[in-house]
Amino acid sequence: MTTTLPILGQTPALPADPSMLDDAARATVPGTPFGLYVHVPFCATRCGYCDFNTYTSDELGPGANRSEYAGTAIAELELAARVLGPELPTISTVFVGGGTPTLLPADDLVAVLDRARQLFPVADDVEVTTEANPESVTPASLATLRAGGFTRISLGMQSAAPHVLAVLDRRHTPGRAAEAAREARAAGFDHVNLDLIYGAPGSPTRTGTCRCRPCWTPPSTTSAPTR
Repeated sequence: MTTTLPILGQTPALPADPSMLDDAARATVPGTPFGLYVHVPFCATRCGYCDFNTYTSDELGPGANRSEYAGTAIAELELAARVLGPELPTISTVFVGGGTPTLLPADDLVAVLDRARQLFPVADDVEVTTEANPESVTPASLATLRAGGFTRISLGMQSAAPHVLAVLDRRHTPGRAAEAAREARAAGFDHVNLDLIYGAPGSPTRTGTCRCRPCWTPPSTTSAPTR
């Protein structure tokens, strides 16, 4: 079982004062399987079905607006290192979720990952994932994320049917979702996950057949959309 450290936007898990973590708890830290979750709560629009901690405003006040958010996340990481140290656990997995993390500049997400690597030991085979929406990435931003150490993209496709996307308040088209997946592959991502609310193994989609696999390669043929 992996212990996940939540950073921002979640129920606080760490005391503000490092001395408040008792010695017995601190002694278990170094050998505990450890994952890092970074929550980025920004969205361009709020989907009607969503009950996550998300906000559509660009400006949420000092430390919580988009332009300052990476710095705030880094400050939380530094607090976590002070509280959990001096013998820190090894990060085995990193997941950046939201919200839509890729509404932040790719360089900001890489800066948070870089600081985590500076503060904590990191497993050689660490998986580093960020959620993204098809319309919130570009070939350039994906290339920056891949070069910065991200290994997996989870694309919020949700559906391959235009009328279902409209009901879900999604902003992209089925074609854009497939294009974003191809761009991620071209940027060097071997692991591209499609998040499908309305999809089942074997069901036809505009981009091929859903195989419900964590690593997806856009097929060369298409079939009729799901109705």
